[in-house]
Amino acid sequence: MVKDLFSNATLLIAAFTVMGQIFKNKPLHPNSNNRLKIYWGICYGLLGMVLMLFSYQINATTIADLRHLAIVIAAAFGGYVPALIASGIIALGRILLFNFNDTAMLAAINALLTGIVCGWFSILKYHPTLKAFYMNLIGLFFISIVFAIYIEDNTVLTKVLIIHCLISLAGGFFAYHLSVYIAKIKETEQKLQKANELLNRLSYIDGLTGIGNRRHFDETLTKEWSSLTLIKSPLTLLMFDIDYFKKYNDTYGHLAGDHCLQSIAEAIKNLETNNSNFTFCRYGGEEFAIILSSSKLNKGIHLAKLIQQELKELHIEHRSSEVSAIVTISIGIATVMPSQENTPKDLIQLADTALYTSKINGRNTISA
Repeated sequence: MVKDLFSNATLLIAAFTVMGQIFKNKPLHPNSNNRLKIYWGICYGLLGMVLMLFSYQINATTIADLRHLAIVIAAAFGGYVPALIASGIIALGRILLFNFNDTAMLAAINALLTGIVCGWFSILKYHPTLKAFYMNLIGLFFISIVFAIYIEDNTVLTKVLIIHCLISLAGGFFAYHLSVYIAKIKETEQKLQKANELLNRLSYIDGLTGIGNRRHFDETLTKEWSSLTLIKSPLTLLMFDIDYFKKYNDTYGHLAGDHCLQSIAEAIKNLETNNSNFTFCRYGGEEFAIILSSSKLNKGIHLAKLIQQELKELHIEHRSSEVSAIVTISIGIATVMPSQENTPKDLIQLADTALYTSKINGRNTISA
C-alpha cells in the first residue's frame, strides 16, 4: 500500500509540474476569469481520474488513492469553480471507471462533498498555506468515513487510515508548495517579460516629447522602404525644425524650450490618430520628421499645411524670431518610389535639401 500511494503522490506532483508548464502563461488564481478556471478544473478532474487508475485495491469494492488532493489544490488556487468542476469529473470517473456499486456511489458523493466544502472554505480569510492544509484534512475526513464503512477488519482499517493520512498530508504539503513555487516562477517570468517589453518600447521613444526617437525613425524608414519596394508604392518624408530655436532658448531659457518642443510634438501627434501611415519622430534637437507610407507628394503638402495651422493655433510667443511674433517651423518634403537602385538615405537627403530651401526662402515656409 505504501508503495502504491507513494507512486500516486509522485504521479500527482509530476502532473502539477506538467500542468504548470502547459498553463505557464495563464496561472490559476482566485481572480482568474471563469474560462481559465474551467480549463484548470477539467485538468484537475482528469488528474483525479488518472490517480484512481493507479490506486491501491483495499478490498473488492474499496480503493485508496490521492484523488482528493486534485480537488484541494484546485480549490486552494482557484476557488470553488475549478474545485466543483474537478470534483464532478472525479465523481463521474469513480462510477464509470469501476463497477457501479454502493461503494462507487458513496465515493462519488464523497468527491462532490469535498469539492463543495473546499470551494466554500477557499473564500475564508485564512493564510493560503493553512487553508490548503485544512482542505486536505476535510478531504481526508470524508475519505475516512468511506473507509470506516467498507473496511470491516479494524486492523486493516487502522493501517489504511494511518498510511493514507500520512502520505496524503506529506504529498499535499509538497504538492501545494511546488504549485506555489511554479506559480511564483511564472509570475516572475511574466513580470520580467513585461519589463523587457517596456524597456524595448522605451528604447524607441524620445524621453522629452514622448514620440518616436531617431532609432525608431531609422528602423521604420528602412522597414517601409523594403515593403514599398515590393508593392511599388511611393514613400513621402517630411522634415521640419523650429525657426530660430536657439534664440528662443536664449530668450526664454532651456526649460521653456523643452516645453515648446513638447507642445509642438503633442499638437502634431494629434494629427496621427486619423492616419495609419503616419510615423512621427524627433529627428534630433529641434528637428522632427514624419514618414508617410504609400503616400504621394500632394498628401505630404496637405499634411504640412495642417501642421503649420496647428502650430499657429498654439500661439507660442517668440519675440526673438525674425519671421514672426510666435513660434514657426520650416518644412521640407520629398517623395520617391523606393527601389533597389536607391536607398532611404537618398530620400532623407532630398527632404533635407527641401528643408534647407525653406530656410533660405525666409523660413516659415513649405518646400518640396
